[in-house]
Amino acid sequence: MMAAELDKLLCRLADPEATAAAVPAGAVDRLLKLARDHNVLPVVTRKLAAQHSTGDLRVAQSELTILVGLSMHLRGIAAKVDRYIAERQLEAVIVKGPVFARQLYPTPSDRPFTDIDIMVAPSARAPIGELLTGLGYQLFRKPLLDHTEQNQEEKWIQPDMDALLIEVHGNLVHYQGLRRRVSFGYGEFMASGQGNASAGLPQFFVAVVHAALGHKFHQLRLLVDVLQAFRHLTPDEVTALPDMARRLGLGLEARLCLELVAALFEVPGAGAAAGRIAGGSASSLATRLVDGAAVLAAPTAFLSKVRRHSFRGLQRIVPRGAG
Repeated sequence: MMAAELDKLLCRLADPEATAAAVPAGAVDRLLKLARDHNVLPVVTRKLAAQHSTGDLRVAQSELTILVGLSMHLRGIAAKVDRYIAERQLEAVIVKGPVFARQLYPTPSDRPFTDIDIMVAPSARAPIGELLTGLGYQLFRKPLLDHTEQNQEEKWIQPDMDALLIEVHGNLVHYQGLRRRVSFGYGEFMASGQGNASAGLPQFFVAVVHAALGHKFHQLRLLVDVLQAFRHLTPDEVTALPDMARRLGLGLEARLCLELVAALFEVPGAGAAAGRIAGGSASSLATRLVDGAAVLAAPTAFLSKVRRHSFRGLQRIVPRGAG
């Protein structure tokens, strides 16, 4: 099977809601490697295991059993954090992992997670720190070149179990050079849902920021999150999406994410939605720099890295309000 065929098959398998395509036995191990590289192993393993039984598949299933167990433990901690936030009416909200798994994925185990991300307004930072300290967590700081304050990202760890990580974010756009153009903190999160934290648009923009500003499209899983978030938008939210992207200054990133989703997955409406978002004059260049091939090649190809880093450079120089 040619590389292009494997990539197409990987995208079909990585889509949580797509029916599983028939997979030749000789392609199973190569697909598992690609799935690991792109962090979509859970859903790909689930679909492959329904067709085949190999040693590598059994190893993957064992790995995922442990990962799902960790997710369940973290889900319990997330529930405590949610109760604490509600009882004290804090301006804070859990985002990404447990929220995506519960709200966006039909099978939550397709989206296991290894940490909890809490977005906070400045007034909630100290109370959340008190809660985490009471749960046995300690704030981790590097002895040299620590960027906790600069990046507005605190990492809290369990001293005897560093796999249990909680991150507290003042802003999901961690790099100061990018925050000169676009910010996505608690205020922007709530504004995107008009005060409703569980609405579809806040989750969509979290997925976009995570893929395009937190990372550089280095794994297919980032776009699967965008895909699922887009699928869960109501018709009214799809209509409101272009104007909200403009208000948040996320036109460039939202448009590119939807273009990539349309190119890699079979999802009605994504391409049309992308076309309605004004991404500014930089959009055409962004599309040339980061296309579906660049994403699929990201884990191993040097040229993909160059293209994606060039896109990050473009993000830094786009004027505020232009995308």
